Amino acid sequence: MTRFALVSILLVAGLWGGCRAPGDHSPVIATLNARVIHRDEFEHFLASKMGDISAADVSELIRSQMLDEYLKRRLVLDEAERMGLSVTSAEIEESAQDNSQMKSSAASAATREEMARDLLVEKYYRQIALRDVRISPEEVQQYIEKNQSRLTDRPGFLVREIRVQSREEADRLHREVTEGRRDFASVARLHSDAPNAERNGLTRYDEGQLPDLLEKAVQQLRPGDVSPVIESNYGFHMFKLEQRIKPHAPEERRSQLDDRRARLTEELIARRNQQAVDKAIEQLTSEAKIQITESALGFPYTGQLRHN
Repeated sequence: MTRFALVSILLVAGLWGGCRAPGDHSPVIATLNARVIHRDEFEHFLASKMGDISAADVSELIRSQMLDEYLKRRLVLDEAERMGLSVTSAEIEESAQDNSQMKSSAASAATREEMARDLLVEKYYRQIALRDVRISPEEVQQYIEKNQSRLTDRPGFLVREIRVQSREEADRLHREVTEGRRDFASVARLHSDAPNAERNGLTRYDEGQLPDLLEKAVQQLRPGDVSPVIESNYGFHMFKLEQRIKPHAPEERRSQLDDRRARLTEELIARRNQQAVDKAIEQLTSEAKIQITESALGFPYTGQLRHN
């Protein structure tokens, strides 16, 4: 399996980690089989993943989703250790050579430990979850034929989108992204209810793919511009144009076609791998004894693991 596919899996599944600091006396928010999870563990993890975004800006929905992913990752790590998997110092050193943060003299022991956990999760996926994944040439060809329309060379737009259901919220978010206080991509990830929110709102649209009202608004933008708030049957939208996509010259189209076929093949491999990873995590979750102490969380929990 290619490293590209492994990285794709890790991005979709999430690089969740964290371990309790010695002497952590914060409230217990969950028990995972025989493991106790403290609130400070989760809050530290949440802060590390949110970057510059204030904890106050993280919605209850996102907090719940992040807690679910945190617990699932912990299950993967525990299962990997139970099966005798481990990472060596040599593996950590090799990975560190490709990581500028690890090359820094300021890299902490905690950063190194997190890298070791990432490598252990990757090893579990590669050696356990993905060991039986096979894709035949016939399946690749069928997938390419099914996605034939994506091989065409059409003009379009690469945009970020935010969609919400109230004019009041849309106007508030529009002011925040246009006045420079918040990054459009981060706001899309945390607040948009469009399907592309998990990709920071990023989507490619071919010309003619969007409803006329929305496409007209995008057509008027220059790269970097943010559209006004536009109301449609789906809610209230705003777009940021990242790039206009133009058709290639005829002599370039053959190589572009080959590249797109290769990307579709990689996409199929990544999807099959992700399905296998999801299945493995689902099995671990269904067999685990999980109890969440909602009163200790500090936010209303709306995740999926409450009744496990």
